[in-house]
Amino acid sequence: MKKIKSTFSLRHDVIALLNDAARKTNLSKEIILTKALQFMLCTHRKYLRKEGRIKYQDRFDEKTGLPVLKKRVKLSFWQKEYDYFQDTRKFFGRSISFVMAIAVFEYLDLVIEELGAKKIDPIGDNYPFYGYAWIEKRIENFTTFHIWWGIPEKLELMVT
Repeated sequence: MKKIKSTFSLRHDVIALLNDAARKTNLSKEIILTKALQFMLCTHRKYLRKEGRIKYQDRFDEKTGLPVLKKRVKLSFWQKEYDYFQDTRKFFGRSISFVMAIAVFEYLDLVIEELGAKKIDPIGDNYPFYGYAWIEKRIENFTTFHIWWGIPEKLELMVT
């Protein structure tokens, strides 16, 4: 499996939080971000947006009116992680950088806490996004794609 290199526009405060978390845990920013986005998958309904244009991070601070400082950051993710990030853009209706910022603000403390308590594996398993699946199905002359977010109670209803 290969890694995908990409560039994201992250706010300076998000970068600072990630750098601090990387120092505390001795892990890469990519691993920490992936763990934060895994927690976001567990509460995905909270972020779903079905209509409208893609939302981007604010350019100006609402309170001060000053520009929000951002920096382009190059990060590498495994193919499966990158695919999940692309899907968050579609389903959450926000840029990937915005989704990453939300994940950092909402879940970074929990990630650091659980890594410290060894409740989650820093490297993860072969399928880090439990409850997320992307399935291709061919029926005669057309193809459909099914994206699962979560595990249905009656799984047998989904496979027919």
